[in-house]
Amino acid sequence: MVKLIVAIVCCIVLATPMIQADDIYTSKYDNINVDDILKSDRLVSNYFQCLMDNGACPQEGNLLKKLLPEAIKNDCAKCSEKQKIGIEKVIRFLTENKSDLWKQIVAKYDPEETYSQRYLEKLKKVKV
Repeated sequence: MVKLIVAIVCCIVLATPMIQADDIYTSKYDNINVDDILKSDRLVSNYFQCLMDNGACPQEGNLLKKLLPEAIKNDCAKCSEKQKIGIEKVIRFLTENKSDLWKQIVAKYDPEETYSQRYLEKLKKVKV
């Protein structure tokens, strides 16, 4: 369910905001330091509020919010490897440290939990 992270993730968010191109998402935001964002409760909260439509969004947050539904449904097929790694970091962080936020994101972007459960299974096999 790599999809959620573009979630989220993190959340996606948070991790790798992207702009949609023809076949892949742009690498324009690939240099965002996901670890720095995840270390800051303020930044995590700001991106979360953006994703939940409860706060202002930075440019990359708006793009992430726009692309998140597609990325969730297509298993982040248009994501680069770097973006997928960032998404995995974000989802792992949220599920392990901010489960309340994770549950709200899933409720909004994957209410039937069709994709999130599948992704969590993949995440158990991957070490970031």
